Amino acid sequence: MESNQQHFRHILLFYYRKAVRARKKLTDVYGENVLTVRQCQKWFAKFRSGNFDVEGASRSGKPVEADKDTIKALVDANRRITTREIGERLNLPNSTVYDHLEGLGLTPKLDIWVPYVLTERNLCCRIDVCDSLLQRHENDPFLKRIITGNEK
Repeated sequence: MESNQQHFRHILLFYYRKAVRARKKLTDVYGENVLTVRQCQKWFAKFRSGNFDVEGASRSGKPVEADKDTIKALVDANRRITTREIGERLNLPNSTVYDHLEGLGLTPKLDIWVPYVLTERNLCCRIDVCDSLLQRHENDPFLKRIITGNEK
């Protein structure tokens, strides 16, 4: 898509130098939604000021890359850290921090960042707890004493 934009800018520069109504010609050839009047005015103003560079300017916004090791180190130091706190420390948007944490395999559960996939140790702990609950139920069937229902 960027190459098309650059192509349109080259065409605008050509028509500017020829003093022809560029937008009219472009929309006749490429369709009405190719270029807005405002975009055309912006590029003509740029050409009028003497800047004939048709490359698109770099845009501000969230950085493409963030240091995942630094984010991981912050989370390992404090599992209760928020994306806002990480973002403030590293000067990153919350959405970028959250995306990188998901990429690291972490998810927020009860205000703590935990791994999506259980480690071997966590898996063994879950199995042990489940076994102990089953043995307890065999000795004293406590699950039958639990009453569920609505107010009626």
